[in-house]
Amino acid sequence: MKGKPLEENHLIILLKDFDTNLALSYLNGVKSARDMIQAKGLYGVEEIQDEVLVDPIGFRIPFKEPTFIMLSHPICRLRSKVPYPKQIEWERFFVTHLGMVPVYLVNLNVITVLKFWGDDSSLVVSKPFQDELDKGDVLFELRPSVRPVQYSSMNFVLQFGAKMYAAPMQLLEPFQRYYGFLFWAYPGKGYTFSSHFLHRRTQITTFMKVTKSLFTIRSIGNTKQIYVQGRSIECKEIDLVGFAFEDDNVREVKGIRSVVPVDIITELEKKDVRRCFLNAMMTELRSGTWRANLLSNILEIGESLFDLTSSLIGIQVDMLYHESDRPAYVCTMGELRKSTTQLLKQLFGLIDLPSTISDSVDHFGLALRSLYPFIIVEGEKVLFAHPIILGFLVQQGMLGLVTHRDDKAMADLLNLLEKIHDLHGSPMQIYIDPRMNRFKAGNKKESMYELLSINNRIALYKSLHQSFSDDESAWTSSPS
Repeated sequence: MKGKPLEENHLIILLKDFDTNLALSYLNGVKSARDMIQAKGLYGVEEIQDEVLVDPIGFRIPFKEPTFIMLSHPICRLRSKVPYPKQIEWERFFVTHLGMVPVYLVNLNVITVLKFWGDDSSLVVSKPFQDELDKGDVLFELRPSVRPVQYSSMNFVLQFGAKMYAAPMQLLEPFQRYYGFLFWAYPGKGYTFSSHFLHRRTQITTFMKVTKSLFTIRSIGNTKQIYVQGRSIECKEIDLVGFAFEDDNVREVKGIRSVVPVDIITELEKKDVRRCFLNAMMTELRSGTWRANLLSNILEIGESLFDLTSSLIGIQVDMLYHESDRPAYVCTMGELRKSTTQLLKQLFGLIDLPSTISDSVDHFGLALRSLYPFIIVEGEKVLFAHPIILGFLVQQGMLGLVTHRDDKAMADLLNLLEKIHDLHGSPMQIYIDPRMNRFKAGNKKESMYELLSINNRIALYKSLHQSFSDDESAWTSSPS
């Protein structure tokens, strides 16, 4: 993208001023993504150039599919609205406002920042918006007006006038399960896929890096106030143990000192914290020289073998899927069951769960079934439905596949994507495939080209994930 400088041209300067190593890490991720996208022959990316650097400083992806975002009080807690001077000519500025809200972007399976400019920014601090968040998880669809919604490689979303509409109710519960058991963010050094920041015109005010994993609690300490984006958050100190998963092995990481907001710890304080685990999201906060680990969202307090098995299946499927270039295939049932059993055996020595009468049940099979429509088993194959596929089902008028279980139909759809991948997008072979007759929504040709586009976009999103992932673990136990 050439011509008028874009937001990223200014933000890369702020990032360099905030932390030079973070800026270099980000630029390396952009270069890696660009090289990977070009090598795979993918399309749908708009590069952002700089006047000095040879390589791009970023890129944007216009969303062609329905864009779904999930919001809740824990996810959106650190939202902000700030005055923002914009330069129109030399030494001439006008002042607008910028609203920034951390959200869960379902399409890319990442916590990102949704930006609102001008009058739209008032929504961020409005009482109706707060009232909506207080209800619990809410799911919205961003519908574009003139320009498509765009995602930036700096991990923010520009709405360009798109309005937020309530998403189909049938999607909320599946996407809640997806967020709970198939969204995982692993600790890494530098600018990771989950990194994002809040800023003013002249500086980055808070840099955030999300980790979502399994934890146990060693102790809960005293009440403590922390101050982020000009607001006070009442917290309790908490000493955590994290678990890193590498090649069917579990590594215990002790001494993760964190703080947890008192409004999400109420339920936890009723439990025997020595006999449970947390499926939780931690946000590493940086503002100047100040740092803190904020346990920002507890999605599940696990107290049973079924809870642990569900989390382990999700972690493994997420890792295997994002390491692969395939649009749907993950592994075999035998491989998944074997690795899950190995991880469970190791965790039994690290997590003391209470015995229950259901421990003799086949938790592996039950946990797999509970993750429909995202995990589909066909014979020995384990298939994964990327969330943009549910957007395709919305367009097809086939939301019944989400609410009423139909493994055969979902497997047919996922195998069509696999066939597109293997044939490198050959339209005729896909068009004459009898499985296409189920997914034609009145126009078989248009549906076929939409599936070809989905295959490209899945490869594009996986390339971003791979490029900004760091194989080197970077758990931090710095004091909060």
